[in-house]
Amino acid sequence: MMKNILYILSFFIFSNLFFGQESLSFNDCLKLAINNNVTIKSAYLSERIALYQLRTARGHLLPEIEGNVENKYSWGREIDPTTNTFVDKDLKSYTGNLSATLNLFSGFINIKSIKAAKQELEINKAYVQRIKNDITIELAQKYITILYLEETILVNQEQIKASEKQLEIADLKFKSGVIAESEVFKIQSQKATEELLLINNQNLLASNYIDLKQLMNIPLDRNIVLIKPNLVLSENQNQFENQFSLIRNAIDIHPAFRMSELMAQKAKTDIAIARSYRMPSLIAKFTYGSKYSNNDPLVSFEDQIDENLARGLKLTMVIPIFNQLETNYRIKQRKLAYEQSRLETQLEENRLSKVVLQAINDTKAALKKQESSSIAYEFARKSFDSDQLKYELGKININEINFTKSNFKSAQAELIRAKYELLFNNALINFYLGEDFTL
Repeated sequence: MMKNILYILSFFIFSNLFFGQESLSFNDCLKLAINNNVTIKSAYLSERIALYQLRTARGHLLPEIEGNVENKYSWGREIDPTTNTFVDKDLKSYTGNLSATLNLFSGFINIKSIKAAKQELEINKAYVQRIKNDITIELAQKYITILYLEETILVNQEQIKASEKQLEIADLKFKSGVIAESEVFKIQSQKATEELLLINNQNLLASNYIDLKQLMNIPLDRNIVLIKPNLVLSENQNQFENQFSLIRNAIDIHPAFRMSELMAQKAKTDIAIARSYRMPSLIAKFTYGSKYSNNDPLVSFEDQIDENLARGLKLTMVIPIFNQLETNYRIKQRKLAYEQSRLETQLEENRLSKVVLQAINDTKAALKKQESSSIAYEFARKSFDSDQLKYELGKININEINFTKSNFKSAQAELIRAKYELLFNNALINFYLGEDFTL
């Protein structure tokens, strides 16, 4: 029984130690960012505001109904509202009215305003998607950078261990009189440089973790570990055969381009709204009300309400004749805004063309870079292993082994960088083509 209790306690202790760090895949991080990111939340609020603006515009098609009740006490000379004559005594009166105003025609301003509000809502939806895309790409960059730095730090630590081993051998050789003390100083200097590089990379890693947590809007003290994705990618060179067709497809579905197109469409609708102010407006107003006064106590409240009941229907037409050229200038401003939005759409298309083409070229370069860096790494590793043995046997000096080691370090760094660049660029191209960003 005691053994079982100790086993259970040990299990919980080691479980807490093991699970103290939360392991997150890229999809886990992306879900947290989409749900928690402050910028995305702000974009969603803008979308909701646009939705209520659309509902407000639709509400303008309905009549405006108002009711008012007046309870009046007067002393001295006053007009009796029921007889419209002067009375010289205290007077108590009640008046109640109900009115409904309906805009029958105003140059289709309400219809066009609804259309503009719909377009504004679509613009905000596209903006939300654009923010999501930007956050996704930024998150992927931070995720890849962290994995790259973590692997680089492991390599840095291995290099420091190798330098420590070299330093031990050099120290023995110096004590034996085989080499000069300056050779030992060179290795110590190299080891110090490697330790400085390790510190810098660790600092960069901590900074990128902070950026990642802020993108996900999680506490900075939350301990997380990123899950390393599969770095083996299937090479598909055929996907870049018609790169300009890929660029066109990527632009057409990109929310930033869609947003600029919608803004141009809304600017065109704004021209139509401005033109509507040249047209006459027709407003109908229906009134319903009654009055009561205590001036004639012989007539009851109910009888006065019935006798004084009034109904009315008023049609008002407003014809714009001259408003200091405000409408004309407003139309010209809207036209200029429309032309400006078309230019901005073209600028956005050009920008996206450059971005997507650059991503395609980066992916092509990353494929070739990974191939060449893999070959370079293998030869550099073999050369370093061979020279390391030669150095231990005293066949080469410290300058030669340091040169070989420097080449090996560079080859390691290039291989690590090439792997993660290819992973990111390949996922980025697929993302531009409408697929989910997966690592």
